[in-house]
Amino acid sequence: MKNYLTTFLLSLTFFLFASIIGCSKKSEAKTKPLIQQKQKTLNIYSKYDVCDCNKEALEIIDITSEIRNTFDSIDELKNQVQVKNEIKRLAKNYVLLLETCFNNHNSKMFAPSDCNNLELLNNKKLKLIDLGIQLEQGEKIRL
Repeated sequence: MKNYLTTFLLSLTFFLFASIIGCSKKSEAKTKPLIQQKQKTLNIYSKYDVCDCNKEALEIIDITSEIRNTFDSIDELKNQVQVKNEIKRLAKNYVLLLETCFNNHNSKMFAPSDCNNLELLNNKKLKLIDLGIQLEQGEKIRL
């Protein structure tokens, strides 16, 4: 039952994320076509398989958690411009990773395996959210 719930929650997260990306792309397509083309050509995640996607997502979450845990509160973190910029960069990379992996692998992203530990990924992501950081907001993360 726990695995089904985790899979359902991750599926819902990816579905909502894909919907948000789809909506934002329509509005940005008119204003930033050259930037998007450059991002696609520079996308380091485009060659990642499902295992690489999971490993990179975990790494981004771990790095962000380490940064956040160096501060006693989210307010202390917010006062550090350089740290906020680093968190925004990590969030931007996280969103690009999720978007690229979801577009390239679709339903394979929801199939648990030895190298695609969805439960671990979800647990770490929830802990980070409890610390006040939602990477899914991308570079527009509210800090």
